[in-house]
Amino acid sequence: MSDLLLNLKQQKQELLAAEKPPRAREAAKQLYISEAEYVALSCGESVYALDCEFLVALIKQLHQIGEVMALTRNDAIVFEHHGVYSDPVIKQNYVIINKPDLDLRLKISDWQYAFAVDEGGRQSFQFFDIYGQAIHKIYMTKKSNLQVYDDLVSKFTVDISFENMHIKNKNFDYLNQHSPLIIDEDSLQEDWYKLDNPHHIDSLFHSYGLTRPQAYRHLNGAATLLKKDRLQSLFEKFSDKKWPLLIFVPNNYATQIHNGTVHKLIKMGPWLNVLDPKFNMHANLDLITETWLVVKKTNGKSVLSIELFDANEQAVMMLYLQPSANTPKINKQWTDFLTTQTLEGVSA
Repeated sequence: MSDLLLNLKQQKQELLAAEKPPRAREAAKQLYISEAEYVALSCGESVYALDCEFLVALIKQLHQIGEVMALTRNDAIVFEHHGVYSDPVIKQNYVIINKPDLDLRLKISDWQYAFAVDEGGRQSFQFFDIYGQAIHKIYMTKKSNLQVYDDLVSKFTVDISFENMHIKNKNFDYLNQHSPLIIDEDSLQEDWYKLDNPHHIDSLFHSYGLTRPQAYRHLNGAATLLKKDRLQSLFEKFSDKKWPLLIFVPNNYATQIHNGTVHKLIKMGPWLNVLDPKFNMHANLDLITETWLVVKKTNGKSVLSIELFDANEQAVMMLYLQPSANTPKINKQWTDFLTTQTLEGVSA
């Protein structure tokens, strides 16, 4: 065991022994390593590495555990849902779970590291990308079958440790950080209004060399920039009206979707929290730099969405009215409310 590994393991133990131990993500920052490496420091003790070659097989068997808590996050937003990983559908590079209580799009072909983790008796599966960033986590609950969990850990364990991990440094190489000097706005707008499938938006903007926020600045009435701190007021309205929502929280490798209403809101420092029985959201309002109201076409109909972005112009949340609950009454309330939003404030 190298001196570096011994030193890091000792520092980790000191952090864990603190009166208020930091979460793994923050502890890793303090040690100047990735979260995946921080977790791997405990391999063979409270952590077991899993074989990423068999992730599809693992996910196909997760339903045997019963109810678990699924967690997906990006830098600004954390989503947590209680549910069962039942009936996974494999489509190309994705595993899709499409249930009312658990709605996931998992691009597991790009998942690089996987671990079974025991944090003081709280067991989980944790997955990371090539940069050591957490992609997706699955926590056991009081309703989980821990014997099945242990069996799956034994079945998929592989010999990987901190010292043979190869974590890449992340260079944020996004599309132009500033809008190009010359944009054919007429052509962009013409192509935008021809779109009838929101799934093709990214490929359209990519063809122009634009991020979503960059393109939205040139779509005139189709996209309106709102105040960046709008999220709390919006969620207060959503909670009050009990509107059924579709809320997408993506990172590059997983998207978790909330399909329903929101109720209990609590603000703590920069964090806006939804604390409902089977759904929790934690949103760091300080890390949301742009909020857009966007009019899109889907199957010939106009659809209003709210999209939030971070400082790197990466989407951290997209929010829609749930189509299945889109009655004329609710749709009018939703449209009237969103179309009255301005940079000055939120309408009552």
